[in-house]
Amino acid sequence: MPATMTPVGTDWLKSVLFERGYLARIKGEAIKVYLVMVEACGGTPDSSVTLSLRQLMARTRLSCPTIIDSLSRLEGLGLVVSTTHQKGKIKTYYVSDPPKAPRSATG
Repeated sequence: MPATMTPVGTDWLKSVLFERGYLARIKGEAIKVYLVMVEACGGTPDSSVTLSLRQLMARTRLSCPTIIDSLSRLEGLGLVVSTTHQKGKIKTYYVSDPPKAPRSATG
């Protein structure tokens, strides 16, 4: 395969997941939700993305409770931040450019 220039979004995602250690900290199905959110924001950090639960369910093929749990996990890690706080509304999330993940003994 010929060498090609890697898009900035791919380098950023690789940095977040591998170099900063977040892949090891994202539990369960949350990685699927995170990747859909990163794709929705064009792979650009510090971006906002608006997705409904129905859209997330269709893209990931996960159940609503699993999506909600995954979003909670991602928020807990600081990878996404909910910027819409009304129940029943389509939510907007801010996809952050997180710092290096702190080391934890519980992994």
